[in-house]
Amino acid sequence: LTRIMTPPPVPAAWALALLVLAAAFFDLRSRTIPNWLTLGGILAGFAVNGLALGPAGLKTAGLGFLASLLFLIPFALGFLGGGDVKLMAAVGTMAGAANLLVIFVLDAILGGVVGLAGILIRGRFRRTLANIGRIFRLLAQFKAPYKEDPELEAGSASSFGMPRAVTIATAVLLYLWGSRP
Repeated sequence: LTRIMTPPPVPAAWALALLVLAAAFFDLRSRTIPNWLTLGGILAGFAVNGLALGPAGLKTAGLGFLASLLFLIPFALGFLGGGDVKLMAAVGTMAGAANLLVIFVLDAILGGVVGLAGILIRGRFRRTLANIGRIFRLLAQFKAPYKEDPELEAGSASSFGMPRAVTIATAVLLYLWGSRP
């Protein structure tokens, strides 16, 4: 991963760190990430990259934003909340497409560890395995799992309800630490 990681310009790195820390705070406090924060992050990503790197910075921000649109797929399937998708769009504009991939991999690992810990602590391992089986069966039939069974929606009352902005923030901070010269 370190081969594709490139540090963002210093202003973008600071803006990115502040953005994800604020998002984690709001997600922990209210289980929502404010639109003003994510939209501001997207605009700041274009601004700081454009000011620091000129047209190349705008290209980096634009490609990062476009790459973040891939997060609409798990959102459409009910696996990711809208605020998390918008947060990843802001992260993409600040970090760029290649770095967004690194952040996604780190976030997926962290999310898996936190999710598994939550499942084990709550004694829901068997039920989770059954739900995973149902999800794959429904996906194989080209059906959105959460539409067929509301329990399978990420935000349902019976779901683990992990504040994703916390794992996203941790992944971003690990990326920033690992990409520094």
